[in-house]
Amino acid sequence: MSQSTVSRRVQLLERRLGVPLFTRSRTGAKLTVAGARFLQNAAFGASHLHQAVKDMQTAHHGDTGEIRIGLMTSLASGFLSDLVGEYHSRFRGVEVKIEESTSEVAAANLLSGRIDVAFLPGEPQLAGCKTVQLWTERLFLALPKRHPLATAESVSWADVRNETFLIPAGIAGAELDQYLLRQLSKSDSEPRISIQGVGRDNLLNMVGEGFGISLILSSTSGGAHKEVVFVPISDGLEDIRFSAVWSAKNHNPALKHFLDLATGKARWKAIVNLTDSAR
Repeated sequence: MSQSTVSRRVQLLERRLGVPLFTRSRTGAKLTVAGARFLQNAAFGASHLHQAVKDMQTAHHGDTGEIRIGLMTSLASGFLSDLVGEYHSRFRGVEVKIEESTSEVAAANLLSGRIDVAFLPGEPQLAGCKTVQLWTERLFLALPKRHPLATAESVSWADVRNETFLIPAGIAGAELDQYLLRQLSKSDSEPRISIQGVGRDNLLNMVGEGFGISLILSSTSGGAHKEVVFVPISDGLEDIRFSAVWSAKNHNPALKHFLDLATGKARWKAIVNLTDSAR
């Protein structure tokens, strides 16, 4: 840009501001006190504007921001645990917020925009939402190590019809509790249910102490509980499928990266399982 062009633009700015920025003489131009203060603040503002543009671009590309996840399964191990951990390591600038709830509450939060994505059992079809099936989990019974069935390869519902089943009072176990009651109601005996106002970890600690047994998903079985063993149920039960569900109108860039990673991991796991079964 030529010097004459710069001079004209400075003079135009001075007229708009109503304040001289320079004193001019035959030997050159010198900043006025007001001009020096304006230049200092303008440079500071330009730096902030540049940073604001950078922040906007990273947010637009999904490298910053937040993603809100609703779930009912454990993060102790398994597909979802690996997915959330890998996403966090790849996108450090994105804050991951997790809310544990029942399927019904998660679906309501999804439709109201409170969360970005929900991981729900089955393949639910919610109005205005998209669904993709990602992984499956097997049902296990958590038994004390000293239980007579602790060394069994598997157990049937008939084997445990006279046991006391521990159930958490909160949202953590509500979904599995309904399944448990349906299964036990098919047997001849009355199910003995002990509702405890604790979460998963303390419930398993109670199992270890001999208060009863509990129904869990395979993702929970990956946790460290020294006095508890996890035995699969052998009654020909199908694994429980889990899907990601999100609003079709959600344009959060962080969600796109998360879903891309999730579907990629699911495809890779399917290939590995297919290869293993062919051996």
